[in-house]
Amino acid sequence: MKKVYQKTARSLRVSELALLGVVCAVGLSSCGDEEGSWCGHKHVRPESPAEEKAPTVEVAPAPEEPRQDLQKELFDYMVYTIADKVRGLATQPAWRAEVRDMRNKLEAYYDRVKEEGADPMEVVRLGMLLADTTHDMTAYPRAQGIYENVLKDWEALPEDVRTSVAARRIRSALANRMGSCCLMQRQFAEALPYYEKALELDKELFDSLAPADDQPLPEGDELGEDLENVSADLLSSYRCLGECQELANDPEQARETYQKGHELATRMKHLRPSMSIQYIRLLTDLGNLESRAEDPRKALAAWARAAKIADMLRRSDAPSAIRVRAAQYRRELEPSMKAAQHQLISQQQEEEVQQQPAE
Repeated sequence: MKKVYQKTARSLRVSELALLGVVCAVGLSSCGDEEGSWCGHKHVRPESPAEEKAPTVEVAPAPEEPRQDLQKELFDYMVYTIADKVRGLATQPAWRAEVRDMRNKLEAYYDRVKEEGADPMEVVRLGMLLADTTHDMTAYPRAQGIYENVLKDWEALPEDVRTSVAARRIRSALANRMGSCCLMQRQFAEALPYYEKALELDKELFDSLAPADDQPLPEGDELGEDLENVSADLLSSYRCLGECQELANDPEQARETYQKGHELATRMKHLRPSMSIQYIRLLTDLGNLESRAEDPRKALAAWARAAKIADMLRRSDAPSAIRVRAAQYRRELEPSMKAAQHQLISQQQEEEVQQQPAE
């Protein structure tokens, strides 16, 4: 059964890569012309001079189909959704060559789109995908350069686009990922300003969408998609900055940053799935910090809370991908929680021995 599953999973991945190859090799060269054909060729059979023309029959014209819209939707799905999945295979040696090939085709398409003066937001989106794929392939200096180019593209967006929620989230993501490029190269001092900028941008966007501090926040489905996404971004930024601060040998500042993220999640009360995932990760990192500070009680408290949220999430009706991630995080927490429990028991036993009166 395991072999069958592995074979099936690999087949699915091959299918994704094959489909992406079609996009990169054919779709990326042309999205279809105005006649509804690909690569600029009309599919019309030439008329033979010897053929006798049939009588003309008046037929009511059929309603025009939104072919361009459908092609664009399919193209976006293949480029962004499938490519985003494929880049997740970058860390697997068996797929590295395919991911590299995809990245190179994306880069060629990105360059062509920029030269042709395409929609500025489309250029930014493609640049982010290219930079993220390069980052996932651990080519951090090269990814950093692409992110810097994307930032220039972003700054050139029209003001009405640049101030939209979607564009402002991209700006924050740029700062976060540029910080990640530095972090992965152990350039912690250089990474800090990027993470601080990402947190600042997320807080500004959150404050613009959320009620004032003295007003209750909407919960659950009433939260709205924009506020849900921005809240998840903000929790992630607290976690990323806290991690960087700890790596830069400032655990007290890191603890304060994690606590601010915890306070935000507590204020939100009923968290949506995307927010819960980020909160689990933040609590896990907070527990790790307390464990390294040799405070197993605080570490266990943070991990136990993260485990409880993960248990609730994996049993919920959240999307399957989120439930799988929650189950994975729950499994990863188990050894740390057991180790902290044993450490607390040992400490308690030592204290009891010390408190016993000498004979």
